[in-house]
Amino acid sequence: YQRWRASDRSLLFCAGATAGRKDTTMKTLKVIDVSEHNQKINWEQARNHIDGAIIRCGYGMDMVSQDDKYWKYNADECTRLGIPFGTYLYSYADTDTKSRSEAAHVLRLIKGYKLSYPVYLDLEEEKDGTRRQAVRGAKIFADIVEDAGYQVGIYANENWYKTIIGRALDKYTKWVAKYSSKAPDIPDVDIWQYTSSGSVPGLTGNGGRVDVNHCYR
Repeated sequence: YQRWRASDRSLLFCAGATAGRKDTTMKTLKVIDVSEHNQKINWEQARNHIDGAIIRCGYGMDMVSQDDKYWKYNADECTRLGIPFGTYLYSYADTDTKSRSEAAHVLRLIKGYKLSYPVYLDLEEEKDGTRRQAVRGAKIFADIVEDAGYQVGIYANENWYKTIIGRALDKYTKWVAKYSSKAPDIPDVDIWQYTSSGSVPGLTGNGGRVDVNHCYR
């Protein structure tokens, strides 16, 4: 197995294989994704029950008011405790200008951190303009973030991949949501978000519920 590396600043990520071409000798890793909705996390407790985390850094354009309120705390704690982490930004972009601003938003917040997972663009906003911009905007976002030395991934649910994205963003690692015991019917999935109601010690906000993922790569 060759570790997936984009640059010295972005060392990736899970020891395992991709859905659809699984190597059963590799361990599937347990990764949680979190945001301010999970409130203050006791990472000391959580770290013994997870293999990594994907932390929301913010949403939308590059404005401090749209930074995730717990991003710095979560990123600092994962850094302190040696928990591998990456980040995601929830996209609202419906123009090229907004897509560029979303890239700037992420780069401002991740500066100085060593990421072990990619930078993910979260595509799920159902407004017509955002849906129309999704593929074009993701490419604009990815070009900027990759030029800064980071690996880019795309988060979307199975339906979005089938009806909006298709194969247009296949060059980026795929993080796919499908709340089911059956894996997403999408080729080359690297992370599968299989529940939004998982439970992990140390996470008590949001009613104790947290998104949990299988990581194959």
